[in-house]
Amino acid sequence: MIRDGRLICPVCGRQISITPNGSTPEEASFFKSNRKLLMIALVVAVCLIGALLFFAAGRNFPKETVTSPGARSAGSISPPDTVRQVTALPATTATPGDFRPALAPEEIHAPPDKMKIIEQIAAQYHQNHSYTLEADFVCLDMAIDVWNQLITHGIEAKIMGGNIRENITAWNFRQLARESDHAWVVAWIGPREKVAIETTEGKIIKPDMPNASVYFKGIEFDSPAQIKHFELLRRKMNDACRAAQDLINEWNQNISVKPMPAAEAIAGKSRIEQKKQECENIYRELAAFEGKAIFY
Repeated sequence: MIRDGRLICPVCGRQISITPNGSTPEEASFFKSNRKLLMIALVVAVCLIGALLFFAAGRNFPKETVTSPGARSAGSISPPDTVRQVTALPATTATPGDFRPALAPEEIHAPPDKMKIIEQIAAQYHQNHSYTLEADFVCLDMAIDVWNQLITHGIEAKIMGGNIRENITAWNFRQLARESDHAWVVAWIGPREKVAIETTEGKIIKPDMPNASVYFKGIEFDSPAQIKHFELLRRKMNDACRAAQDLINEWNQNISVKPMPAAEAIAGKSRIEQKKQECENIYRELAAFEGKAIFY
């Protein structure tokens, strides 16, 4: 109740104080002391509501589509027959608006055409090099050069040594080592597919060509060092064996014409045995390459 212009509690009879804005002193004190916290809470609440509204609007936003020219439904303008969602342009796109399809992974990382590389190497090498006995630039040198280029291009290859004029199927390793007189290269274009390169002519020999089998038989060398060592031993063996045979022939001729003094006969036999032993010793070194021989 109001008494003498003051608000009096009708129960307890005490005066009730009222602040200008209509709140009690306790309420006014609470809002005053916590004003900053209330403002921060209000700002956070507004940001959260704004964020929720933004993501809700983005979810329902229509996706961009590209319509094939002329692809329209009958009696309709907007809905296309074929619609493709545009996510990102290919990495190879150079100009805006170029919607070329991205290359498939197998096209981007396509394996090199080994056959084409082999043909180019053989042709270019033949164009720029000449086989000549006078300058002592022979088949072995040419085979090593081409082998090196193939290996540099990541193509598995072997240097071959042997005899392409003969069928070596019935030969043993000793005969093959003695009569090897040519070198060429064999290269792999697949796990089980290979071709031969006649480096003196720049010619590619495929297994299905006539008389091609001779190029896939012989002694297979992994490096120039191997075939050079083999060739050195082969020459030494042939020289030693030839010298031993000459001594044997000379002995047979002399013994049939006239008797030979004992001392001379002993010396002659000793020279023959010495050369024969030298021939065999070198052959034993050559036999280390027997496992690389291909006869079939």
